[in-house]
Amino acid sequence: MNTKFRKNIFAFTFLLSACGLTAMSSKVYGLYHDGPKAGLNISGRAERIVRSDYAVLELTLSVSGDDCEELFKKLNNQLKELKQFWIQMGVKSHMIHVDNRSHIKISDAKQNNCSMQYIIVLTMNDLDMAPVVQNKTNIFMKKGFVFSAQSLKFFYSKGFELQKELTKEALKDGEKTARENAAVLGLRIEKTPFYIANTSLSTAQTHDHPFPFQRSWEGYGSTDIENKFSVEVHMSYAIKKDDQKRAKAQESSQEDGAESNGQDDAQG
Repeated sequence: MNTKFRKNIFAFTFLLSACGLTAMSSKVYGLYHDGPKAGLNISGRAERIVRSDYAVLELTLSVSGDDCEELFKKLNNQLKELKQFWIQMGVKSHMIHVDNRSHIKISDAKQNNCSMQYIIVLTMNDLDMAPVVQNKTNIFMKKGFVFSAQSLKFFYSKGFELQKELTKEALKDGEKTARENAAVLGLRIEKTPFYIANTSLSTAQTHDHPFPFQRSWEGYGSTDIENKFSVEVHMSYAIKKDDQKRAKAQESSQEDGAESNGQDDAQG
């Protein structure tokens, strides 16, 4: 590879990296079974704003006192009252999930003070109804109900299908970018990449533009109904052998010329 050609690659790589676009280098991402090859390392990317399709309200119902048997009765009575209220609001009974394993904590062994908890999870397909259910449920605190923890999150059930679609788009984006960058450098690359990395689906709240890929979508949900989903694919395209041979020949020719000039200067 001649000096001019090498400088062009380094300069172009620096420019792309500085602009936050596709990165290029003379090394390959990951491992390649036939050993390292000179090529273009490209990042293809695709993204889409998606609206969640179900909401999950999680509540921790707590009671405390000095009689565990009475606490258990009180906890179940409160749970029964809450279930009736939610069903009246339109929440289906099969969407109400309760961890019946009561969580008991002893706060003072001498006075036998303890607390008992149930974790309740409500799943709702009506996203507009979910915050209404949460707000109206909190009214029960005026009746002495204690919710020691609660959260409302939104989820998208078709994440795997979306990942496949975005991966296809990201691969096409990477191929287009690779050919455009190769043309700028005066190179020709193979039709298909010889290395493609594994992909993952990531998401970010739509207003988090400074850090759009900072959170991975692993089923933890989001506090926003709409989120930006994205897939990034790292791939490597090999430079065609004719171009590599020509570059090596030019480099060898220049090195021979430099040695010849050096000898002439020494003789002079």
